Amino acid sequence: MSAPDPIAPAPVGSQRMRDGVRLRVSERGGDAAGGPPVVLVHGWKGSHRLWDRTVVELEARGVRTVAFDLRGMGESDKPDGVYDFDTFADDLGELLATRDLDGATVVGWSMGCTVVLRHMQRDGSRVGRVVLLNGPLRLTRAPDFPHAMSDEQLDGYLAEMTAGWPASERAFQAESVLPGSDPAVVDWLYGIALQTPLPVALSAVREQAKLDMREAVRGLRVPVLAAYATGDPYYPTSLGDWIAEAAPRGRAVVFEHSAHGTPFEEAPAFADALAAFGAE
Repeated sequence: MSAPDPIAPAPVGSQRMRDGVRLRVSERGGDAAGGPPVVLVHGWKGSHRLWDRTVVELEARGVRTVAFDLRGMGESDKPDGVYDFDTFADDLGELLATRDLDGATVVGWSMGCTVVLRHMQRDGSRVGRVVLLNGPLRLTRAPDFPHAMSDEQLDGYLAEMTAGWPASERAFQAESVLPGSDPAVVDWLYGIALQTPLPVALSAVREQAKLDMREAVRGLRVPVLAAYATGDPYYPTSLGDWIAEAAPRGRAVVFEHSAHGTPFEEAPAFADALAAFGAE
């Protein structure tokens, strides 16, 4: 992919990164009383649209929000290449710097937790607080870390996803929300997920599987909120307890009325928790 004309401006609602890749960015709300900005980092095959309900709730509380689509996903550019977490993390850092988001509360959801933690290892100078929501520290379990799937489970899931694509993706999205959820919600999630090409999705998860972010949590020096939901089929609330204990300034909160999709399944309660955490 050739780099764009360096003097050509990025379209409204987007940002050109250091290598010319355009990221979709949505910036909303905020006032002097709203506290630090909240930066929202979505998960695997997601986009900024998954934060819609949370953004509305935070706007009502006067909080400035910045949500963006990771490269390769949503409405961002999808160049060829490996989708590794150093690149994702540096994109986050560039976004924080160019928009002067000093002291931001940065929220990582699902795979977004890995993006945020990798950024904190590489820089993190503009981050005031970290929220880790329904996400892993490593994808597969270890003898001293049971809060993950087995290697065989991960390999089997990726094989099934690839063989059954795209129908397998709809089944995955249906399993990520509470039983009995409105089919329109599953359709919405499915449509967003299909914006991520299968090769990009596979590259990202294979790169993520190489990482163990436990030391990143132990090394955090900012306040950390571990937010996990009782209905999440992927990540147990015990993982939130582990983070709260391991992070020097960590604590945990549990959401009891959502599965993996807390930002839209429990948006008011989640926004309340974010606003309170940012005001501490």
